[in-house]
Amino acid sequence: MAANSDAPLAMTRPVRGLGLLAAITASLLLGACAQVGDDSTGLFSSLTPEETQQAAKDAAPTEPQAAAEYWGKLYSKNPRDLGSALAYAQSLKALGQKREALAVLQQASLIHGTNRELAADYGRLALELDQVSVAKKLLEVADDPGHPDWRIILARGTALAKEGSYREAIGFYERAQALNPGHPSVLNNLALAYTMSGEPARGEQLLRQASASGGDNAKVRQNLALVLGLQGKYAEATQVASSDLAPADAEANTALLRKMVKLDPKTSAPVAPAQAVAEQAAPVWPGPPPVMTTWAPAVAEAEATAAQGKGPGLRASSIETGFGAADDARAASLFSAE
Repeated sequence: MAANSDAPLAMTRPVRGLGLLAAITASLLLGACAQVGDDSTGLFSSLTPEETQQAAKDAAPTEPQAAAEYWGKLYSKNPRDLGSALAYAQSLKALGQKREALAVLQQASLIHGTNRELAADYGRLALELDQVSVAKKLLEVADDPGHPDWRIILARGTALAKEGSYREAIGFYERAQALNPGHPSVLNNLALAYTMSGEPARGEQLLRQASASGGDNAKVRQNLALVLGLQGKYAEATQVASSDLAPADAEANTALLRKMVKLDPKTSAPVAPAQAVAEQAAPVWPGPPPVMTTWAPAVAEAEATAAQGKGPGLRASSIETGFGAADDARAASLFSAE
């Protein structure tokens, strides 16, 4: 009845009518909420979306396959729910189904395109799958200056490293290091970026620091062996690699490095006296940066060849290190996105 009596007022005074309608609606909602209370079977549930999502997480199984099935059902019921989409994608990734996980995140991005958490997960997974241009755009969205996340910043650096922009990558790795000093992944990536930019001694120092940080750092040790070998320190490279590789595999890696790396001081560009003094203070690779003229292209070519099954590659340890031939083996795979 009230609605009928208000109809002429709404027609003659639309602005006032709309305000009155909003006030009535608000009062009805408040009354409904007061009547419903904690009864979730009423018109309005007492649970907020955050509480509902937390309840779903608490009920989720921990076993990967069961978790994927659980989140898959929730996602199928409501593909627009961001929490379910993220959890389902993470479960698929844990099972090694990265392409399927990427498809879920891609679909979610059509609905929640500006969400930073989604951009972070989508960007890092795209980076793992070598979709570098996509990853760069997503990670830029995910990087929140007000609340910086070292993992996102590390991944942004790795995207640049995968493109060969090692000097630009260093800036991001140093930002990540400032947020999480001493983390092995940050030190590893920063060391490799310096090495690929022509400062292997600095890279070696950082890798030694990362290796000494404790824990299972097989990837770091294998990268240290690589950097040692690239400097011609073959005996020590073999020794370090033997920590995670069979002796025969460690020796095979060193032999391959000997073929790829040709360090001949006589072929280096002449060094002026002033430059020699500067290099004494901050040692660098003799001559032009190696990324331009020596071993970096050789490493990339050898790894790409190995990935295509056309030739031998560096032997990997039983733990995936990023050092040897794997599904996506190439020089850039030495860098981790965490």
